Amino acid sequence: MDCHTFFMLALPLTSPVQRPIAVGTMDSEARPIRCHYERSQHASLCEEALAGLEQAWTLQVDGLGWPEPLMDADGILDVYVSSQGEGGAYAYGPWEDAEVIDGRMVAPAYIVIDPEFETWFYWTMLHEFNHVLQYSIDVTESRYVAWEGTATAVESWSDPSLLPLDDYIADFQATPWVGLLGDGWMLWDDYGLYSLYEYGAALWLFHVDAMLGENTGQAGIDLWLKGTNTTWDNEPDFVDALGVMTGEWVDAWMAFTLDRIDVGTPSTPDWAASYSAPAFAIGLEESVAATDLPVVVTPEFMPFQTGAVYAEVTDIGKGERIRVTADGDLGVQWAVFVASGEQKEWVDSSSAEFTVDADRAVVGVVNLGPVAFDADDPVAASDVNVRIQAISGDEDAGGDGRPGGCGCVSAGAPSTAAMGGLIALSVIGVARRKNS
Repeated sequence: MDCHTFFMLALPLTSPVQRPIAVGTMDSEARPIRCHYERSQHASLCEEALAGLEQAWTLQVDGLGWPEPLMDADGILDVYVSSQGEGGAYAYGPWEDAEVIDGRMVAPAYIVIDPEFETWFYWTMLHEFNHVLQYSIDVTESRYVAWEGTATAVESWSDPSLLPLDDYIADFQATPWVGLLGDGWMLWDDYGLYSLYEYGAALWLFHVDAMLGENTGQAGIDLWLKGTNTTWDNEPDFVDALGVMTGEWVDAWMAFTLDRIDVGTPSTPDWAASYSAPAFAIGLEESVAATDLPVVVTPEFMPFQTGAVYAEVTDIGKGERIRVTADGDLGVQWAVFVASGEQKEWVDSSSAEFTVDADRAVVGVVNLGPVAFDADDPVAASDVNVRIQAISGDEDAGGDGRPGGCGCVSAGAPSTAAMGGLIALSVIGVARRKNS
């Protein structure tokens, strides 16, 4: 998929995109949709585009339950087969047309697809139509993961035979330090890394959907409907919406942080069943033997807000204790975690001790942002070293990771304020311990 939707969304308000020119049009007989073609020889492509959009409307609005698309003044959804698609496709809702309707800042959108784009129009229309629906709910959302991750997941929720492409998921798993706020454009511009990261974020939404017990695509709809705005402030944003959906966004994100470790392994969970091959395994910063402890792992790329650093400890005895410490920026809230056998546990502290459950453990740290973290903050990497230590039998570690002191108190599952999230997280088996 070569979708330019978010690039178009990022255009300045003072520079609206002009609609493509056309020499002819073709109307759907089933829905209020009109296709415009730039050249007469592209009329047949309009037939494909209309058929794809008709199916997308049926599958996503009638089937999944998304609100109907907001129309422009003529009451018609327009799609253009035009070279302005620039080799791909995009949906665009001009910001200058945005208005508050039913308590939502929305804008009517149209779709452009390049006639030279080598794609299956049906599949592309599923994706771009969902962007139209997103514009019809909240035009203020500023993060690529919310737009492209949702549209990619909706392709599969619309038609289960259309799984996210392998490259999407592999890229997303390979760079966990990017978190929820970064995207492939940023990785290319700032790091020279080509990545389809934001499309692979569909994996995260599959997890949210399963965690809430839906497995129907409801997570995609809720992420947008619970993040609606009446102003350009984008409060709530999509991370706030995740908190409304699950009771606490940190709990939900940390559950995914731990559960994604099983993707690409023989223990791949059902919500990621198509991605059990090793190519989809989580990106490890380093693998060390227990006999090499203590070690300090310095990431190649420092984590953005919500980004994680993973490392592996092998040949460790079941029941052995290790301490994981985030030696990082003091202005950042850090969480540390371990996954070992059936054990999945995390602590919202920069240091904690864990008793491992198998002869291998994946440990790491997560950048939870500053105390006043907001998903609309500028994306910034925070320096951190991950210190992994073996704890001998006569040592006692407190909640701050130092010998002695007050220990962490096991809280079992997350806060009871999140009934849906509580039940799901208990089933998933993620334990959270708060630093006392």
